[in-house]
Amino acid sequence: MIVRSVQKASEDNSQRLRKVVSALAIIYVMTFLSGFLQDTQYNFFNYIFFSLLFIGGIVLVSSTVKSTQSSTTKGLLFLTGISTTLLLIFGVGYEWFRLQGNRELAASLESILYLISLAFWIGVISSLVSTRRRS
Repeated sequence: MIVRSVQKASEDNSQRLRKVVSALAIIYVMTFLSGFLQDTQYNFFNYIFFSLLFIGGIVLVSSTVKSTQSSTTKGLLFLTGISTTLLLIFGVGYEWFRLQGNRELAASLESILYLISLAFWIGVISSLVSTRRRS
């Protein structure tokens, strides 16, 4: 009976983590699409989506700490959560230097954003596979 309840809690935890990671992936796609509004009056959508990614990353990291996943899966979940928080930090820096007219530094930060995005997608795909295999 105790083993079954522990197993049920582990499955619930895996489902919650998969939902959070999937939500982050959807928000990221919306963030990417809102990037096309960058030089328009609707640029504020970028800030909203980056903020949602940041909050989702914090939720994912805190859920990962409490989870019963393997250390490899936790590492992948941390990679995903940390990369979303870094997206906000470097995204704000990119916007700041772009609006200041410092195109060279903005271009450097943009390349870092691409690397963070790559880490994010590696983390998302690996996390979804790892949590699915675990349950």
